[in-house]
Amino acid sequence: MKSIKIKDWFVYGEWANINWFHSCYLRGLTDSIKKRLGYGLSQVVVIQENNFQKIYISKSEWTSVGERYLKDIIKNPKLLEKLLSDLRNFADKLKIFSGQLKKINSSKLSTKQQLSWMKKFHILHHELWALGQVPNVLEFENSFLTDYLKNYLSKFEIDAKKQAEIFQILITPRELSEAQKEERDMLALSSRADCGSKSHQRALLNHWKKYSWLHFGWTGPSISKEYFVEVCRGLKNQGTAPETLKKLKDESALLLKNKRLWIGNLKIDKLHQQLFRLLEELLFIKAHRMDALFMSYEASQPLLYKIAHDHHLSISQIYNLYYDDIIKIIKTEKVDVHYINELGKYSVGFFDSEKIYMLIEEKAKKLTDQLVLPEIKQVDELKGQCGYPGKVKGEVCVVNLVKEMSKFKEGQILVSMVTDPSLLPIMKKASAFVTNQGGLTCHAAIVAREMKTPCIIGTKIATQVFKDGDMVEVDAENGIVKKLI
Repeated sequence: MKSIKIKDWFVYGEWANINWFHSCYLRGLTDSIKKRLGYGLSQVVVIQENNFQKIYISKSEWTSVGERYLKDIIKNPKLLEKLLSDLRNFADKLKIFSGQLKKINSSKLSTKQQLSWMKKFHILHHELWALGQVPNVLEFENSFLTDYLKNYLSKFEIDAKKQAEIFQILITPRELSEAQKEERDMLALSSRADCGSKSHQRALLNHWKKYSWLHFGWTGPSISKEYFVEVCRGLKNQGTAPETLKKLKDESALLLKNKRLWIGNLKIDKLHQQLFRLLEELLFIKAHRMDALFMSYEASQPLLYKIAHDHHLSISQIYNLYYDDIIKIIKTEKVDVHYINELGKYSVGFFDSEKIYMLIEEKAKKLTDQLVLPEIKQVDELKGQCGYPGKVKGEVCVVNLVKEMSKFKEGQILVSMVTDPSLLPIMKKASAFVTNQGGLTCHAAIVAREMKTPCIIGTKIATQVFKDGDMVEVDAENGIVKKLI
């Protein structure tokens, strides 16, 4: 194993409740990027510690790869078009597979059947997840395509605020995410005249079956049927569901109209029309991809419980393992409990430029001791990237884990390392989002665009600078969040 050579490490991402089972970051950042682009990163470090995962890469390398890929795309936009098409196809296949997996009775599966389902799951899951790291070189902790297109708009004689508005119109996806589809389906259910009838109850049951995974995140739980029943009842009592549904449909129609309007008014050339459309597609595909992944985690959980039960392990221990280890356990029926526990407690995946190594115990700590990280300075103001424009003032509430959501109050500003679907219930209550990690394709930015909530992403250290109760101003248009005295 080669020694660490990188001198400018930075935190590419940190996530709560994610384990080796879910994460293909290491292989995606190393194998997939290099295979797809022909160039990539020389070293990557992934640390797993008690359900938290941190990824470290070289800032200069990540910047260099993103800049180079942007130049390639401007010369040949079909490179990005093909990548996004492949990701869409993989996401569609994983969604179909998840529907099939959800229908089986996992408790009755033989060892051979468990092995077969796990192999099918891994192939689709890995293809989608790992390849999804490739567009991240443009729009995750980088904003190369965004900045290029914003710079293009700045050449027109339009004030900065109008430029930002036009940019949002041109990049907002015209296709709906699963969360947006669920909202519209629920509004339609709440608008029905036969609420309470057997037909309506069947429709609600089907709604639950279709969307139970929506807040699942990495490890669950699923949404209960009762939750959807209560939401439907509440919307029915409010009596505004039909108007709200019509408003959403009108907004979608207006979005398409405004896209055509500004392309025509500004006489945007064919190349830049294509690039704006590709950024729009990139943003949709990120949501589509993550929807497929989270759907698969709910669908695969009964299978994992069966594997865990048959080998006297907990589901948490299974989550500590990557696919290769799970397959090995199923095949050999040999279980190294100490190794499994150490993987969850503190382990490191290290790509040394040639090979990936999985380290535990002292070897893991010895390697991470070599990481030289920039010092965090205490400041009252942070700069990030605009996920969705707007300016609000409010009280901070820091939430990284589902178990912390109960402290969140309506109208507070959500500050988080990074968001995922499990935090959606409080994101709907927040007046703004501020995250450490991310770019325009991250979950917080996706939700912010859907909910039209001011959002700043990529601040790096928001959760370390701000604490519960701090009064802050979020100026998302300029990407600035600052404490108020």
